[in-house]
Amino acid sequence: MSLLVFCAILATLFFWAVGAYNRLMVLRANVAKQFAAVDAQLLRVLVWLQGNLPASMRDMLSEMEEAALPEALLKNERDLKLLDILEALSDSLDAARTQPLSPVVMQQVNENRLALAAWAKAEVRAGQSGEATWFIDPLPYKFDRLKAQAWPLMDAYNQAAAKYNEAVSQFPASVLAKQVKFVPAQTLDIADLLA
Repeated sequence: MSLLVFCAILATLFFWAVGAYNRLMVLRANVAKQFAAVDAQLLRVLVWLQGNLPASMRDMLSEMEEAALPEALLKNERDLKLLDILEALSDSLDAARTQPLSPVVMQQVNENRLALAAWAKAEVRAGQSGEATWFIDPLPYKFDRLKAQAWPLMDAYNQAAAKYNEAVSQFPASVLAKQVKFVPAQTLDIADLLA
């Protein structure tokens, strides 16, 4: 009789573990799916910015991996900063595509995205005051449009990450999550790009 009770408890635990693991995997897949939409939007921003760079900067950007940029060809410090930000954002997005639930990788995406937003804000102000060496005329309009498109995507990602984080932290699923090394997902900071 006690063997039957023990087997029933063991079977219950096994089926619970399989169900909890499946639920966590579905939530992880949803976070990755939502990040794919955010990634596509951020790639649109990168492509648009790269397409609007002056020809000399665009050529240098395409050769960045082969050779160091000659700083003398850049018009000012803001140009060099933009190229650094674009390179860093591109690299962090590449890493996030393979590890969308890594808190470290997603933190890098967050930091680089906010750095690009800060650059855009500074460039708009410089363009309005006549200090910019080059200025993308549709920058404020385009960033407002991209921001409007990105917010719902980032919000959906944050909601998916919150559901996953809640599931990972709830007992007894938290015990299983620790065993399979599932960590909470990093949410994205939804900051106004041109506040």
